[in-house]
Amino acid sequence: MKKSPDACPVFERFDMKNIPQIMQVVLPLWAPPSDDEDFVRLDVEFIVRNNIYRPDFSFQLTDKKRQAGDELLSAAFFTFKGDANGARDWLEQKSRACSEEQKSSLEMVKAYLEYMDKKTLSCMKSDDIKLSLYVSRKRGAGSAILDQALPMLAKQGYKNLYLWTDSDCSWRWYESHGYTLVSREVYEPFSRPGEDYETFVFTRPL
Repeated sequence: MKKSPDACPVFERFDMKNIPQIMQVVLPLWAPPSDDEDFVRLDVEFIVRNNIYRPDFSFQLTDKKRQAGDELLSAAFFTFKGDANGARDWLEQKSRACSEEQKSSLEMVKAYLEYMDKKTLSCMKSDDIKLSLYVSRKRGAGSAILDQALPMLAKQGYKNLYLWTDSDCSWRWYESHGYTLVSREVYEPFSRPGEDYETFVFTRPL
């Protein structure tokens, strides 16, 4: 992995111990309507883990001058057609103590993630790659990690980058950074009267 001359920030493979730092960012955005804090964290951590595949396609940008537990600046995770991870096995073990209502809620989340992942992968060819999760904890750090990861993926032979996002996230960022909108749809199961839950698929050449 490449490092800047002063070793700060550092571009490297993602360390799973930094999942809590990702959770700090996404928990307020993705938290389900529940007063059970343990269930909320379980739900959101599953979403995070569902987007992490293999170490050689998982990257982080860190500032080693920060104290432990606060060094993560950004993270980016990629996958391709035919890849799989163990997120569902992890959830099956962790959710055994959940109520039936909570398990039903988790099934809705799983169905949504599976639907959007399949939708995005169906747009891709074998030499395309998918940005499955992208999180920034510091302004500018998100663009910085992609500036290092994407050229590396292009050198490996990948032609186009695909991703999906939704109205819970800052989807307009992609419009302003050279991405082309492939699909924009309403996901009815998560929509409310007068408030559509929209999903988006974007792409850009590498």
